[in-house]
Amino acid sequence: MTDAGTRALVARARETYALRREALAEELAGRGIASHGASGMNLWVPVRDESAVVNGLRSYGWWVAAGARFRLSAGPGVRISTAGLEPADAVRLASDFAAVLGESEATYGG
Repeated sequence: MTDAGTRALVARARETYALRREALAEELAGRGIASHGASGMNLWVPVRDESAVVNGLRSYGWWVAAGARFRLSAGPGVRISTAGLEPADAVRLASDFAAVLGESEATYGG
């Protein structure tokens, strides 16, 4: 970890993950959807029904994780890995997420 090349590679990865995470967070926020994630390659999005959101997003071609296995005391949510999400694709994911939330609320009340 002291090698200059390795440090540069890690710094570049950190910047890339931040850019991808922040792009999705901004797109979600623009649609009124709260998310949390200050570092790393994941965003946490609180939802009422994890299964409805996970399955709904799957129907749009997105794979996200139900939050139950990642949380200790937080309420329900989904975990989205943004590691491979290009910033341009954040617009479509956020739009699809908003659609799924609307479908979930209409079907399950939230």
